[in-house]
Amino acid sequence: MAYYATGTSVWRVDEVDLGLVVTAHTQHTDKVIQCYVSGDLVARQRPVGGMVRFLLPQAGPNDAILLLAVDPEDEAADCWPQALGLDSAYGNRIEVRFRRDLLDGRRPGDLWRVYRGEAGQGEATLQLHEATVYPGGRGGTGWGFDWGRGGWGYSGSAAPGWGSCWGYTWGFSIDYLTHTTGPLPRGTYPIKVELADENGNVSTAFETSVVVDTHARPAEALAVSSYDKATDTLVLSVNPSPDIS
Repeated sequence: MAYYATGTSVWRVDEVDLGLVVTAHTQHTDKVIQCYVSGDLVARQRPVGGMVRFLLPQAGPNDAILLLAVDPEDEAADCWPQALGLDSAYGNRIEVRFRRDLLDGRRPGDLWRVYRGEAGQGEATLQLHEATVYPGGRGGTGWGFDWGRGGWGYSGSAAPGWGSCWGYTWGFSIDYLTHTTGPLPRGTYPIKVELADENGNVSTAFETSVVVDTHARPAEALAVSSYDKATDTLVLSVNPSPDIS
């Protein structure tokens, strides 16, 4: 059984009433693309024109989504454990949060994008997430939203109430756009966030780096190596955690 973790990249993630729609490009046009949500194989599809699209009603904002290319005869095989291994089971995630009350002047069709680099890289080039800043047009602001940074917008769902950041204290809520990465092994990861309007104009990116320092993977293969009958003593052997020297 073979799988291919590279060559397939998520192009965009859209929030719809039924869940998430994940659209991806793939170089593996002769394979089947599997879609996993936090360890469960939930969908599979043959690419059309180098593209696949999955509707994921079971996916939430904190779920890890993984796309793998497999040979057609293996399309029903569960490759999650082999593809991610122990690093996914014991890795931490990075949550990116963006304050929606800072989106003054943005339109419902504008997008926000999240990028990540590999551990140790100097630049975030892998696009993880793309979604509208106001999914389905919800969360538009009322009149005078940023008047004196007071936020006199209407107090609707997913919109800041009046005075949401007037003195940074008033208002019933400050809403966040959020995206959570999949599980990651230890390392320092570059992160980039940018905004794009309906005409394709892209904002100056916010860039930072995040250190992931998760707990160690467990020791394995505990076994009895010998027994001293005279002292009634067992001698045990174990493969220590690869993260502890």
